[in-house]
Amino acid sequence: MNRRKPLSIDTLLLVALGTVYIVDFNAVTGAPLLLTVGAYAVLDTLACSSILSISLRRLFDLKLTLAMLAIFLVVVLPTISWMIMRQATTPWQYIHDGAIQIEESIKYLLQGKNPYTEDYLATPLAQWEYIDEEGIEENPALYHNAYLPFIFLFSTPFYVVVKHVTGWYDQRLVYLFLFVCTLWLLMNHATKPTEKLALLIVFGLNLFAASYTIWGGNDVFVMFWLLTGTYLLQRGRITAAALCVGLACASKQTAWLFVPFFLTYVWSKASPPRGLASLRKAYPIFIVPLLLILPFLFWDAASFVDDTYLYLSGQAVSSYPIVGRGFGGLLLDLGLIRDKTAYFPFIFFQAAFCLPLLVFLLRSQLSDNTVRRCWLGYGLLLLTFTFFSRFFSDFYLGAIVNAIALGYLSNDAGPGA
Repeated sequence: MNRRKPLSIDTLLLVALGTVYIVDFNAVTGAPLLLTVGAYAVLDTLACSSILSISLRRLFDLKLTLAMLAIFLVVVLPTISWMIMRQATTPWQYIHDGAIQIEESIKYLLQGKNPYTEDYLATPLAQWEYIDEEGIEENPALYHNAYLPFIFLFSTPFYVVVKHVTGWYDQRLVYLFLFVCTLWLLMNHATKPTEKLALLIVFGLNLFAASYTIWGGNDVFVMFWLLTGTYLLQRGRITAAALCVGLACASKQTAWLFVPFFLTYVWSKASPPRGLASLRKAYPIFIVPLLLILPFLFWDAASFVDDTYLYLSGQAVSSYPIVGRGFGGLLLDLGLIRDKTAYFPFIFFQAAFCLPLLVFLLRSQLSDNTVRRCWLGYGLLLLTFTFFSRFFSDFYLGAIVNAIALGYLSNDAGPGA
């Protein structure tokens, strides 16, 4: 008697995640998504029960097509629609305030102005609807640019070309391009077809990240460079991999948490005797962020530090408020912090929990030194660090889930895998 094979993990993930979006979507987009998810489940059911005779390669190609269609319906199509609606209305509608700020940073840069010195009061960011339930009426981002420079430096050529050709620009054009490239990178972080598809589905239908991507969140920008780094690392191209991770570190502060795992991987892979010399190929991981950040420090160090550190830690004149479902939100709800704009030394709690965790994760990685361990360690450290930070937004869980999924589903495939 033949026993049926269970449905593969990629099918379970697509059905579970796709169902949530089907419920949230209207009939126009929900119906095609329902058909896509249903077709995927039926295809896998027939293949598992041997009713359908199909080669594994053909099955993979069909499932990949359906998975990509689902991602197109959930992320790509809404992003394009919102870009169109924005162009038809006003520059401050249908977009995240962070994406507006990157656009305005590009404009300042092209005008010879420092994006960290200038305020954003005379830009569309001032009209963006800032909602805070406890009386903070003005968006503090009007006075601070918390993003590290590589995001707007990389985007500037795209802005110049697109603006010249079409007369308009939306920062999501860059993010959407990198989003699609990231899908390819994910597929190359695994060898088994089921794991390739599962990674694709987790990333493309991530409940915590999809809406953030549609709005114009920049996590996909950082994810692209980190993934490119580990893709190259798998293939032994350490210097090129370090360059990509360095670019991620010059884009967003949370990417810095990946550095210890990257360096541990490189050091452990080196031939004995190991030492600092074994890390020499990874020099771009330090040099690249310095080269990109130092010009802005020389230009106006006080404004750069105020925007990228003091603002986020609660030590600026108008700091980022304590918000979210993390430790800061808990302290607010318990009444231990009464003013969400006040300074609180979260860094001590971060150090107390993150440093022992980092030691444990690095020791674990030394016993199983793989790229997947790098991603798992990064995901767990990022979860702990952001939970005990001043703010813990829902979209942080998107990056955390993606990293942990890579920790479980990726492998050190290497060339030709």
